Amino acid sequence: MYEQVRIQRTVYGRGENVLICGNIRKLPPEVRAFNGQIQCVYLDPPFMTGDAFARKRPYGEKGWRRGSPSLTAPGYVDRFDDEKAYLRFLRRMITVSRELLKPEGVFYLHLDWRMSAQGRILCDRIFGKDRFLNEIIWSYESGGRSKKCFPRKHETILMYARSEKYRFDLTQVPLPRSQHRKNHMARGVDENGRSYSSIVTGGKEYRYYDDEPVYPGDVWTDIGFLQQKDPERTGYPTQKPMKLLERLLKPVVLPGDRVADLCCGSGTTLAAAENLGCSYLGMDSCPEAVSVCQGRLKAENLTVICDTGTEAAELLAGYDPEAGRLRMNGLAVRGKPYPEEAGPREIVEAWETGKIDGKDFVSDRRYQRSFQFPALIDSLQVDPAKIPDLLVTDAAGIRRCYRWMPETEKDENS
Repeated sequence: MYEQVRIQRTVYGRGENVLICGNIRKLPPEVRAFNGQIQCVYLDPPFMTGDAFARKRPYGEKGWRRGSPSLTAPGYVDRFDDEKAYLRFLRRMITVSRELLKPEGVFYLHLDWRMSAQGRILCDRIFGKDRFLNEIIWSYESGGRSKKCFPRKHETILMYARSEKYRFDLTQVPLPRSQHRKNHMARGVDENGRSYSSIVTGGKEYRYYDDEPVYPGDVWTDIGFLQQKDPERTGYPTQKPMKLLERLLKPVVLPGDRVADLCCGSGTTLAAAENLGCSYLGMDSCPEAVSVCQGRLKAENLTVICDTGTEAAELLAGYDPEAGRLRMNGLAVRGKPYPEEAGPREIVEAWETGKIDGKDFVSDRRYQRSFQFPALIDSLQVDPAKIPDLLVTDAAGIRRCYRWMPETEKDENS
């Protein structure tokens, strides 16, 4: 049989990437351990909207296959007592970020119209005005439109260098020139059949060929918000698109560098870093956000520092001696946010086998639902002498750990 226990860390392989459930106000020592080692820090903190955001996730094979049914659970609360409290929080985030950076490192702070001006002042004080590099405008068309003022259709990303030695290579983010033609330029085709735009200045012709790249400026209009049915969506609120993070990271990181995000939310920054061959450090105060992040990352070289849930839920799993198999039949859990019609197997979003070592769970195999693989394995061939412990993530993002108790041990405890 299995009994529910509490663990603090989950380790995959060498565990070099780090994902932490923690709070900036009481900074975990695992974050400080990376001081001076991070090449890029990206922060997308709360914007001080005053709102409480929910997250929506599909559940069960049908939900992951079609996007429905789904459940709605709390996401994060973007509320502060007043502006002073928010600015104390933001100042702390920026200060810790600066301490993490290498001399070659670069910092991004992503805000909107509410606090971008105050964020610029804080960054000038903490990094120094001479370390300011860019105010990037991310412009989009989605969302509602006010009739009381011009619609607010952009967010601001402030870019600062840790020192004058910072790394930046704009050629890493080329764009097709055909998307950036200037209407005032003449069009032509040369003797080799190559199309170009041209302009004559001072009696000299300047040609800009369509097949040569152009590079983005500091106003980005070609990256939109994620649409509701975009396969990239995780259901986590205010999720940023992968294209945005990759454009921010590519000019400043090289494979093998480490990227950090201290408000990692849905995990886009960490997934982008992984795609670029970088290691990462992620932190979020919400344990369910950590679960969403983990679902987007490779479970092969990662340490997750996050206590498992203490909410009791019976694990419907056990060893079948006749078949020689471990059978996973789900979780017996009810009440909000779990729909009444959801069965025990449908509630499970991911499960993994491994061994509990003190307060650590050392994972060896992980199985999880996705839009690409909506079905979940429900049994494994196992050695009866080595029945594994289990870590189970439910559809609400709550992780629970279960220790296998042989019959002799169960009898002794009883």
